[in-house]
Amino acid sequence: MASWLRSWVYSDSTSRDLRIDWLRGFCLFAMAIDHIGGESFLYVFSGRLNFYISAAEGFYFISGLTLGILASRQTLLQSLERVLSRLLVLYRTAVLIALGFMSLSLLGLRVWYDPWDKKQNVLEFVAGVFTLQDGYNGSEILGLYVWYMLFTPLAFWLLYRRQGRWVLLVSGAVYILSQVFPTVVGAPIASIFMPAAWQVLFFVGLVVGFHRLELARFWAQRPWLRDGLGIGVLLTAAALIMVHAQGWLPWLDRSVLGDANTEPLVWPRLLLVALYLQAFYILITWFWLPLSRGVGWFLIPLGSASLWTFTAHLIAMVPLYNLLDYWEVTQNPWRGTGLQLLALGGIWASIQLYRWWRKQKAAG
Repeated sequence: MASWLRSWVYSDSTSRDLRIDWLRGFCLFAMAIDHIGGESFLYVFSGRLNFYISAAEGFYFISGLTLGILASRQTLLQSLERVLSRLLVLYRTAVLIALGFMSLSLLGLRVWYDPWDKKQNVLEFVAGVFTLQDGYNGSEILGLYVWYMLFTPLAFWLLYRRQGRWVLLVSGAVYILSQVFPTVVGAPIASIFMPAAWQVLFFVGLVVGFHRLELARFWAQRPWLRDGLGIGVLLTAAALIMVHAQGWLPWLDRSVLGDANTEPLVWPRLLLVALYLQAFYILITWFWLPLSRGVGWFLIPLGSASLWTFTAHLIAMVPLYNLLDYWEVTQNPWRGTGLQLLALGGIWASIQLYRWWRKQKAAG
């Protein structure tokens, strides 16, 4: 690796891996852009749900990766306590999102995603929300995370016994069943995606995170192979961006794009997701200095406060959709870009303000 490039490489100077926060912040940034909608120049960063990987896939993988990294530094008991605590927070947030935005909808306000059949009894729907069998306005995204967290203690038990291969084997088997016999591995929860298919992202991330130091040592002993494969991954990822933009392989797009391929995470798409997850990680590692200085100040806070960022982007859509004729206004991409940045800037500012308040409170 050239000396000038080596000076840009991420150096692990803190216990918290800021690359993870940067990547998670980018995923949430892209997710917010796609969800808020309207015409915008920012879709060049998100793909507008029409690319080989979406923010959602990155979100679930990084969630598992982060849990695995934290578990590798703790005892099994500490990890189980963390999982239980996080599970309760996620469950509470999912329920509050569903019930809160459902209430706004009943008051006549427009929200992002309204799957509720108004002919259904309200109490029946509320009961479904508490059991995660019904979701509303994106609560299903967190509900699926809760579902995976329920199985995480068993995965941790195997990982601490150095039996991580069984986590991968079971996860792989469930994924294969989801592609061949999807009804056999159905989950009793409301979900935008197929739970049995998407779990492979979460649990592979969990195993990779738990063994991160071992993997880092392995590649550190083989720098030429590491760098050669890294260049190959980046070139392949860049080439496929060009292929997609030019429409040179329409059969590939038909095989991996659209809800019919995204929701079940078909295997060609899974391979491309794996490619781009690696490409993003290599990119942020090798070009950390310019990327962190350029946009890290914005993305890292979003990623480090991920649950609030997710919730707040749903909240931000309420005034946009109800105070403006949003879809008419955002037919102009300059206005759409400005409103999306206004929403994201407000979320970023709320995080900074809260942290400033916490510091002032601690100092006082």
